Amino acid sequence: MGHMLSNMSNSLHLSSSVLSGLCSNDCPEDVKPFGVNQPGPYVMYTTVDSNGYLKNASAGQLSQSAHFSLQLPYTVLGLGRSANFLDHLFVGIPRKPGETDIRKQEWTAIIPNSQLIVIPFPHNKPRSWSAKLYLTPSNSVLLTAIALIGVCVFILVIIGILHWQEKKADDREKRQEAHRFHFDAM
Repeated sequence: MGHMLSNMSNSLHLSSSVLSGLCSNDCPEDVKPFGVNQPGPYVMYTTVDSNGYLKNASAGQLSQSAHFSLQLPYTVLGLGRSANFLDHLFVGIPRKPGETDIRKQEWTAIIPNSQLIVIPFPHNKPRSWSAKLYLTPSNSVLLTAIALIGVCVFILVIIGILHWQEKKADDREKRQEAHRFHFDAM
């Protein structure tokens, strides 16, 4: 994944992994199972690009398991140069034979350059599925933090200078008022 992502350093991406959401034995009530990567999940996103056009892409996770080299156990969706959040991310898992219910869930406002792990548990209740979003901070996060701190320090300096000038003017007015009071007393 490192080599492939290093080639994508100038563009944004989303790495997603859909787990099985199963335990090897019966799960205790208070434990949410993670499971392992499963074949067949479908991941799709929609967003608006920098020109205002709707952009979407999709990928299947582990769509094959034999006859060629094995695929990665996750999907990587290239987002291009769009710096926006993903408006909608849809994840669907295969149904059992004979089932008619659609097993699909939607998440909104997903951060680019992140890793999303979806835990589809229980399989037949997509509203109960959970997603864990992992971020890898980059240099741009550090530069943004430095810029934010710099702006805050600059504003504090301006506030300090204005406060000092106001205090100085108040002291001057107090001295003039005290001086005037003494003349009136005579």
